[in-house]
Amino acid sequence: MLEKVEKPKTLKESALEQLRMAIMIGQLAPGERLVERSIGEQLDVSRTVVRECIRHLESEHLVTVSINGPMVTVLDNDEIRQIYQLRGMLESEAVRHCAEQVNPKIVQALQDDLDQIRVELSAGDIVGALEHARLFYKYLFITAGMTVAWELTDRLNGRIGRLRFMTLSTQGRDVEGPNNLQDIVNAIAKGDSEAAVQACQNHIEEVCRISLRLNEQ
Repeated sequence: MLEKVEKPKTLKESALEQLRMAIMIGQLAPGERLVERSIGEQLDVSRTVVRECIRHLESEHLVTVSINGPMVTVLDNDEIRQIYQLRGMLESEAVRHCAEQVNPKIVQALQDDLDQIRVELSAGDIVGALEHARLFYKYLFITAGMTVAWELTDRLNGRIGRLRFMTLSTQGRDVEGPNNLQDIVNAIAKGDSEAAVQACQNHIEEVCRISLRLNEQ
């Protein structure tokens, strides 16, 4: 069988990825103005490309455009709560469906991503950990047959990534975070859907508290 050929990224796609990541990890801070000329020079792209990227990031609610120009969106506590509430509802259903399947292949795939998250966090590579966290949840949703739910979640990925970076950057979360995910995987491995949902909800409630506290500082 022939395999699909990966399409090379366009200049805009590469620039968009870099800008999104810069916002997610705080290199471009909340409230910071985005100057097209400066960004274009740093990325070595035209202002037209930068402008297109900014419009795209505005649609993801990572950028806010006002009369003073574009700036990195400032997340308020109400928005943070809503994001975690949505995550809690969707992820709880995903882990429930996965636990009900009691499939060793599912468990191994989730464990592999989780192990990679641990490795990257141990090495201080939070960016790499963010990508594998996204893959962990993508597999969780797709395996649960919740493709529409994943589409919704993935649209929030920029804001979820910002919050995830905030929490993982706090002391001890590089260990506690993966441990929480391990509780979910262990429950799925046992086919215990109630325990999987409870572990998921405990994790969401914990990171929500941390995010709200950090956002108020």
